[in-house]
Amino acid sequence: MTDVASSTQYLKLSVFPTSPYYARVHVRRVLESWHRDDLIETAQLLVSELVSNAITAHAACPEAAKAIPHADPDQIWMDVYRMGETVVLRVWDASPLTPVVRDPHPDDENGRGLHLVELLATDWGYYRPTPGGKIVWCTLALPPPEEREGTIQPHR
Repeated sequence: MTDVASSTQYLKLSVFPTSPYYARVHVRRVLESWHRDDLIETAQLLVSELVSNAITAHAACPEAAKAIPHADPDQIWMDVYRMGETVVLRVWDASPLTPVVRDPHPDDENGRGLHLVELLATDWGYYRPTPGGKIVWCTLALPPPEEREGTIQPHR
């Protein structure tokens, strides 16, 4: 995650139940403008999970943003950027809670989001920026040419 980012698209979101929807719309528009329609559905699902988790984390620690200079207490943000053929999704929230992949019971309504991120993203993780809070990120990339549909080369 040290390469220089290009074409960053940033969105500030209020901590509302509708924010995952706006994150999905934003990601769709950005990826369409980059002609990356191949990643839209997966990116929308992943950003929806990351934003939903940020909202949940905010609800668990509503006072956390007040301790961070220049943080809006009821805001999270997301950005989308490219590094070559790789698309990176990042979501910031003020909560100090570490994202944890849970093992939910089949009847649980929540707890599967990071499983989806782990399954569908090329890579994912989190870090704590200097001002505070955390950024959870994931990457999406095209598969190697030999794995792309219609481009499998016969063995000789």
